[in-house]
Amino acid sequence: MNSKSAKKKIQVFLGEELGETHPIQHLKSSLADLAIFGGMIRDLTLGRPEFFNSDIDLVSSASAEEIYYAIRNYSPVRNRFGGYRFFFLGRPYDIWSLEDTWAVREGYVKAICIEDLCRTTFFTTDAAIFNINSECFYLPKFCRQSIRRKILDINLIHNPYPAKMAIKAIDLSVRRGFKLSPGLCEYVLRNDALLGNFAGFRANLISHLEKSPERPFEFTRQLSLEFI
Repeated sequence: MNSKSAKKKIQVFLGEELGETHPIQHLKSSLADLAIFGGMIRDLTLGRPEFFNSDIDLVSSASAEEIYYAIRNYSPVRNRFGGYRFFFLGRPYDIWSLEDTWAVREGYVKAICIEDLCRTTFFTTDAAIFNINSECFYLPKFCRQSIRRKILDINLIHNPYPAKMAIKAIDLSVRRGFKLSPGLCEYVLRNDALLGNFAGFRANLISHLEKSPERPFEFTRQLSLEFI
């Protein structure tokens, strides 16, 4: 995906031109190596921006102090993940210093440059960034393949909320049509504390692993009658 199409997709998604009044335009000139990452890039890459209805995640190689100074006029507050949250035109933005992202802070990933952020995501499909300064996408080969094949897999297994990751995997399978890799299927079953309302899905995962342990699991309409 070239930089022009990437920039255009982001502008369309945000619903306006990134003029001087937009915080991203301001932060671009204030912070080093500013990048958008995660689910927003995944859904734009799939050509389905309507699927993305969450906050916009930003990371910079700048320090937390430098980030706070840059966003101070947007009334930022600390979020529960060690970054800052602010709002613009009703949309939430979360921003972190690269060194404060969970996987880096906990020592699971050694981050030298902003591209190392791609090694910190739980899902392979989220291991993508749009570098706002250079206006370029960076998607590692495994991420591109995962999105193209629509097979959800584990990138970094360490995560502070494994049960929530299991629920998110189910949501991406049911709502977005992603297949689950065998390893992710097993992870979902190991972290089933929140799966009380998904007994049918859980049973189908178990059956799939017994019959086809080396193949990805695909949720189908035929299974939907047994689900939720």
